[in-house]
Amino acid sequence: MKTITVSDPELIKKLFRIGAIGEQTEKAELHPLLAAYLADKGVLSDGEKILKAAKKGDKLAEDKIAIIKHLWSHGYITRVSLDGGEEYLRVHRKGIRPGEDRTQHLLKVVPESWKPKFSDILEDISFAGRLRKELVLAYVDKKEKGVRFIRIGRSSFD
Repeated sequence: MKTITVSDPELIKKLFRIGAIGEQTEKAELHPLLAAYLADKGVLSDGEKILKAAKKGDKLAEDKIAIIKHLWSHGYITRVSLDGGEEYLRVHRKGIRPGEDRTQHLLKVVPESWKPKFSDILEDISFAGRLRKELVLAYVDKKEKGVRFIRIGRSSFD
């Protein structure tokens, strides 16, 4: 994963204000998926170049960007998780900015036609549990032209 580096002080302030970065530093590193969303919104320039970088080696890049766009438009700051590879997104609670509190949800983007094995789901639940997050699966519903979320968790009846 090659990150997008931003060094313009005014742009860094803006990225911090909107919650795209957790702290203001001299340089900001953005994941290509988040940068592609921000380019789509007009915050960053070179949108085509950024989108090409985001899609490189990720079959679900377009779905991930659509889901990030959906969540941000509903007030949920979403960033690519640094734990567990680029497979997961971290979703902050509504109104909570990065650095103010930990993320509440770990979101895994799956293809619409996903046919998981039970062991795969258990592995995802276990990973989310180690990070103390709720696991949510998300996919882009091409027929309905929307995003669907499925929350998965553990229960015990002791």
